[in-house]
Amino acid sequence: MGSNQSRKYQIDSGPGQDIIIINEKDDGCNIFCFHELTMINVLENDKIIQRSVSKIKNGDKVLTFDGNHKILTKVLKIEENKGLFEFYEFKCKNQDSKMKNIMVTGNHTMIIYGKENDEIQFKYASQVKVGDLFRTTDGMFQVYEINKKMMNESYELRVENGTVLANDILVSTLYLRNNENVKEYQKIIEKSKIPIEKLN
Repeated sequence: MGSNQSRKYQIDSGPGQDIIIINEKDDGCNIFCFHELTMINVLENDKIIQRSVSKIKNGDKVLTFDGNHKILTKVLKIEENKGLFEFYEFKCKNQDSKMKNIMVTGNHTMIIYGKENDEIQFKYASQVKVGDLFRTTDGMFQVYEINKKMMNESYELRVENGTVLANDILVSTLYLRNNENVKEYQKIIEKSKIPIEKLN
């Protein structure tokens, strides 16, 4: 988040718990993954274009948020995974009934906003509930439907800033493990990268 903004972070893991304790499991995607058709905003020839995550390359500059500013962040890792994966499809809409959706594996860390926008929670995709709020390029969208789907291909994406706009929804590209990792998570999320307002 921007240095001029105050945000309260917490890890949502149920009553009486402060930290998500990850249960390591080998589902073929050992961190978290996107569906192959997830669209990422990427810098190409001084313009922002949309490209599927399957076409993203290491070193690409992709779009995310820092506070209220759109910024570019560098792709550190992109990896294709083959196998059988359980995806969670989130359908969400805003107050004007404009709709967006995203599909990620169950262990993908999602960023959930409070209704007053003064609190951010990090949840597994498998923990997201109907009514949760995602931040998008068009403001806050509320999850109204969740579906599970099995797919045989997925893509792991990591970026320098720790977040990325995927299908224009702000999501994490980091993996929470323990208290020490949470501190690193907050530090990376709050970093500022390359301002791109001039490109809009």
